[in-house]
Amino acid sequence: MDERWRDPALGRRMADFAHRRASALLSPPEARALSDYLQQLVREGRAPPPRGRGFDWRAIAAATAIPLESLQRARDGLLPGLQALRRELRKPPRLRPPRPPRGRPCGPIEDLPPAAHDPTPEPAAFHLSLARQMRRHGDTVHGLTRWLRAKGHPTARGTLKAWLRGTKAPRHRDSLAVLARLETRWGLAAGHFRARLPHPGRAVAGQRLEAVPESERRHLAWHLPEDFDRRPATEQEEILAWVHRVIMRGATDYRRYQAFAVRARYGLRFPGLQPVGEAARLAPPGLTAEVEALVAFKTARFAPVGLAREGVWSAATAGQKATHLGLFFGALAAAPEGPARGYGAPAEAFTLAMLVFPRLWDWHLAWREARRGFFTAWEYDMLAFARSLTAAQTGWLTQSPQLAQRLSPLPGLIEASDIARAQADWARACADFHRHAGVRRREIDRLRRVHNDPFEPIAPVLEAQSPLGEYRKIAEEVARRRPCPRRYPLAAAEASRAVLMIRLGLHLGFRQRNLRELLVCRRGARPRSERELAELRRGELRWSERAGGWEVFAPCLAFKNARSSFFSGRPYRLVLPDVAGLYDEIEAYLAEARPRLLRGADDPGTFFVKTMKSPNGAAAYDGTAFYQAWRWIIQRHGVFNPWTGRGAIAGLLPHGPHSVRDVLAAHVLKHTGSFELASYAIQDTPETVARHYGRFLPQDKAELAGRVLNAAWSDED
Repeated sequence: MDERWRDPALGRRMADFAHRRASALLSPPEARALSDYLQQLVREGRAPPPRGRGFDWRAIAAATAIPLESLQRARDGLLPGLQALRRELRKPPRLRPPRPPRGRPCGPIEDLPPAAHDPTPEPAAFHLSLARQMRRHGDTVHGLTRWLRAKGHPTARGTLKAWLRGTKAPRHRDSLAVLARLETRWGLAAGHFRARLPHPGRAVAGQRLEAVPESERRHLAWHLPEDFDRRPATEQEEILAWVHRVIMRGATDYRRYQAFAVRARYGLRFPGLQPVGEAARLAPPGLTAEVEALVAFKTARFAPVGLAREGVWSAATAGQKATHLGLFFGALAAAPEGPARGYGAPAEAFTLAMLVFPRLWDWHLAWREARRGFFTAWEYDMLAFARSLTAAQTGWLTQSPQLAQRLSPLPGLIEASDIARAQADWARACADFHRHAGVRRREIDRLRRVHNDPFEPIAPVLEAQSPLGEYRKIAEEVARRRPCPRRYPLAAAEASRAVLMIRLGLHLGFRQRNLRELLVCRRGARPRSERELAELRRGELRWSERAGGWEVFAPCLAFKNARSSFFSGRPYRLVLPDVAGLYDEIEAYLAEARPRLLRGADDPGTFFVKTMKSPNGAAAYDGTAFYQAWRWIIQRHGVFNPWTGRGAIAGLLPHGPHSVRDVLAAHVLKHTGSFELASYAIQDTPETVARHYGRFLPQDKAELAGRVLNAAWSDED
C-alpha cells in the first residue's frame, strides 16, 4: 500500500458504517472492536475472509474477539458494509501520483538574523509588533515554525497565524516561553512582547499545581510565577507560604485572628434584618421579634407615643447593632465542646431582658478575653450600647417591662431568685445594671488594647515622603495592566471600575458607605435636589455647567458626622480636578464600562456597580462586597510580589477602603503639619484626626520644622 493508493474516503466510510449501523446491532465494546478491525483491513488492503460467496464469520469472530452468536444475530445488518468493502478492495489499485515539490527548498535558518532598518515606531499592539519584527528580520511563519521546533518549542503554524491576525494571544506557559525565545532571537528586551499582550495582567495557564489544593488554584494562579511548577519543591513551598501569609491572610496578628474567627462562626442571624445564608444559625422567633421591635423604635422618624428615646439609628447602625446582638447570644448558644467554646444555653429561652443581669455580662466579658487574649474597643462599645438600653428615661429595655415575663433561669448565670426580683421591680433592675455597666466600662477602658492597627497594612505608604503619591501608584498599576477592551470587554470594564475606585477614594476621602452609595447623574440629565439627596442620605456625582467639571454634591445628613463643625449644617460640594485623565476615565466608564458590568440588570443609580452574572439580583454594592472588591484590587495590584514582579508597593498588605482616609490625613500632615487642614481632606474635625487618623510621628514633625529653620542658612544675607 506504500506505492499504491485507493479512495482516501474509504476508511472514513467504514468508520461511519461501524458508528451508525454496528453500534445499533452490537454492544459498544463489540462495535468499537469491529470498527478497529475494518480500519485495519483498509490499511492493509485485505478483504474480509470469504467463505463461499459469503464471509467466514468464525474467522471474523476470532479476529475481533466478538462472540460468534453476536455476529450471527447482526449478520443481516453488517453484510452491506462488508460487501461494500470487498467491492472497493477488488478494484485495481492505481499508482500513487507523484507529488510535485511545493515552494522553495528549505535552507538553514539563522539563530540571530540581522535586522533591516525600519523607521516606523514600535506598535503598542502585540500582533502588530510581532508582524513588524518578522518583516525586519525576514522571517516567515513556516521558517519560524521550523526554527522553534528545532529549539524545543514546537508551535503550530496556525497558532502563529492567529497571533499575527490578532484573533488569539499567548496565555499558556509554553506560548510565553515561545515569546521569550523570539525576543532572544531578534535581540529584543526581555518582556517586549509580554507588555504588549491585549490582557497583560492575565494569569498564566497550563501550570501543573499538584501541590496546591483544587479549591485554591484559581485564586493563587495570579500570584504565582510563570515557572512555578518547574522550580524546586522547597522553593515552591516558600512561594506558597509567602502568598498565603502576605496576600491571602494579610500577615497581621488581627488578620490571623480574623481567619480563625471566620472558620469558627458562632453568631446568630435575624431574618428580615440581616442577609441569611444556607449555613447561618437563625435566632429563635421570640428573640427575633424583640430585636425587630428595638430596631423599629430606634429607626422610626418619631418615637412611639408614650415612649422616649435619645438618638436615631440609620439603617447601617441598625444592621451593626443586630450583628452585635447576634454575636452576644450566639456565644451563649454555642456548644462548650465546639470550636467557639460557648456556654451551651438553649436558644429558645433567649430574650433581650437577659441583658440586665450583671453575672451574664461578666461571663461574656471573660469569654471574649479568653477567645481573643485581651479586651478591645468592641467590649467597651457593647457595654455602652447596653447602658443606653437601660437608661432611666430613654432606655428601650427600661420602657419594656413586659419582657421580664419571658425570662427563664440559666444555671450559673441567671437564678430564679434574680428573675423574681427583676419582675417585681423592673426599673430598679435596669438601674442596677446601668451602674454596673458604667463601672465595667471604665475598667475595660483601662485594660483594652488596639488589635486592628489601621496603620500597619499601609505602613510603607505612610512612611513615604508623599503618601498620596505612593498610594496613587496602585491606580497606575491597574491602568497599566488594563486589558484590551475590544478583546476582553468585561475585564477591561472591571479594570476601569478599579481605577476609579482608587482615584475617587483619593480625591474625596469619603468613608466606605459614602463612596459605595455615591449616586451618578449623567451629563445633560437633571441632578437631584439637596432635599432629595437628604432623604436618601447619599451624595451624587454630577456635571456642573457653572464650574465646567464633574462635581460631587452631598448633603451633610449623608455623612456619619453630620453634626460635625466641619459641615455646620451645610452641604458638601467638591469639583473634581481634571488631572491624570480623570474626566476621560469617568466618561469612558459611564459610556461603556458601567453598562457592560450591569449586563441588563436593573440600574441602582450608584456610580459603582457590581459585575452582574445574570439580570437578577442587586447590582449595588453592600458593605461587605465593596470591602472585598477593594481588598481584591490591593491583593492583585497593590502588594508588590517579588516572585512575579507585579504590584505597586513593596511591603503593603491587603486592606479596605477606609485606609484611604489615613493616607490623605498623613499626606497633609507631612506637608503642612496642620491637623485642621488634614481634617478638611476627610470631612472631619482636628480632634478626630489627632485621635484616629493622624499618624504624625516625631521625625515627621522634626523634618517639617527643619525645612523652616534650614531656610535661614540658605539666605545669602
